[in-house]
Amino acid sequence: MMGRSMLAYIPVNLASLIVSFGGIVILTRILGSAEYGRYAVAMITMMGLHMGMFTWLEAAMARYQARAERNHDVNSHVKTLYVYALRTAIPALALFWGVLYILPASMIGPDMRLLLGVALTSTTLQLFLNLGMEAHKAAHRIARYSASFATHQLMSFTIGIVLILATPIRELGPFIGIAIASLVVLAIDLPFMWKHMKGGKVEIDRAKRYFSYGMPISVSLILTYALSSGDIYIIKAIMGDSAVGEYNASYNFANRSLDILFIWIGMAITPIAVTALEKEGLEKSTSILKSYGAGLLWIAMPAATGIALVAEPAGFILGEEVRQGAVKIMPWIAFAGVMNGMISYYAQRAFMLSGKTKMFVWAMVPPVALNIGLNLWLVPIYGLMGAVWSTVIAYGVGLALALILGRRYFPIPIPVKAFFQISFACLVMAGVVMAIPVPADIPDFIEILIKAGIGIAVYGLLCFVTDTAGCRIIIKNLVQKFNGAPKTPVEIAS
Repeated sequence: MMGRSMLAYIPVNLASLIVSFGGIVILTRILGSAEYGRYAVAMITMMGLHMGMFTWLEAAMARYQARAERNHDVNSHVKTLYVYALRTAIPALALFWGVLYILPASMIGPDMRLLLGVALTSTTLQLFLNLGMEAHKAAHRIARYSASFATHQLMSFTIGIVLILATPIRELGPFIGIAIASLVVLAIDLPFMWKHMKGGKVEIDRAKRYFSYGMPISVSLILTYALSSGDIYIIKAIMGDSAVGEYNASYNFANRSLDILFIWIGMAITPIAVTALEKEGLEKSTSILKSYGAGLLWIAMPAATGIALVAEPAGFILGEEVRQGAVKIMPWIAFAGVMNGMISYYAQRAFMLSGKTKMFVWAMVPPVALNIGLNLWLVPIYGLMGAVWSTVIAYGVGLALALILGRRYFPIPIPVKAFFQISFACLVMAGVVMAIPVPADIPDFIEILIKAGIGIAVYGLLCFVTDTAGCRIIIKNLVQKFNGAPKTPVEIAS
């Protein structure tokens, strides 16, 4: 089950991969470090405000779709969320622009004011697109979700790059691209979703229940996002836009690489776990999560190790203005990204499935406060490395708190055995890769291919021999899938 679902989401992740790495490669070259720094600040602000204002609606769509199907009231479920999305989006957009208008020039210049305004307008449009995407995932309409998501990603990326190259708007381009792509995909997706609203009622009590469930998720996501990205504002204030560009380029390369993997597995398994809880009970859902947690570590930990091992030669991917500072902090960010992913895509599921989303907020407050305090202390002394150390320490505290508190409400398994097995395999892989003699004059790209190929072979062989995280059945099913052989009767999630 897990393997088949992950395969179905490959087009989505290919699109994300192209946009993420294409954005790093291209944007760090066609934008100066200061321009890229302003782009990063606008992007982080846009995503943070989206989480705070809109994510409760998207979370409710994902969580309650299966229950609505069970109760045969999908139309009211969908219609309530879309109507309340409209009622939320209009005043939110007015609030965004109003705040930007009244902010004094000493705090925000005219260029940054316009950049943030366009970014926040584009994210308001994305709310309606995301509601459809969450509905498709929750209802297991994977083909429609994949087509819509991939189209939006690739279109917004392409339009943004063209606008930067062909017009003088510079860092505004990507956000205008997002807005245009959102309108195009909505023109196709909204008529489909309208069919699922027909005959439904807008129910205030249902909306209140969804808000009570989803708003704590929004707040907790803001706190999680502040944990991962809040240091950008401190770096900007202390070190300037160019330093932000270096830090964000490194963070995007290392952390985003891992984030794609976490999202890939999460979007495949979370709807299955929710459906299992609603229709088959706690035991089945817990069984799925056991494989899910081990699977996350099995894929993410060697990926982080690989990023750390090739950080130096991989620097050629980044633009020259941000390369030197970014490469130095990349290994640390990679391992911090594993902890970040386990917080957001694993530990958080305990609060989601139990409905105790308010408690996840409290789990995130201490690490966020710790991260801010450490950044204010360490960044003036150690620069970007101080920000990285602050993040690593705060993530460790956050992951421990989230798991400890989450298990009070939902018996989410902690994959301890898988963690030690995978850690051993990663250490062996790292030792072999570091022992490879690499000629000084070899191109960086070739060096990466050699190290990656040997690392994957060593890790894969060792995992298969020791059946690390139960990977044999995953590998066998994937081979059978591609060879067209009959599937095994054993489901991955069992």
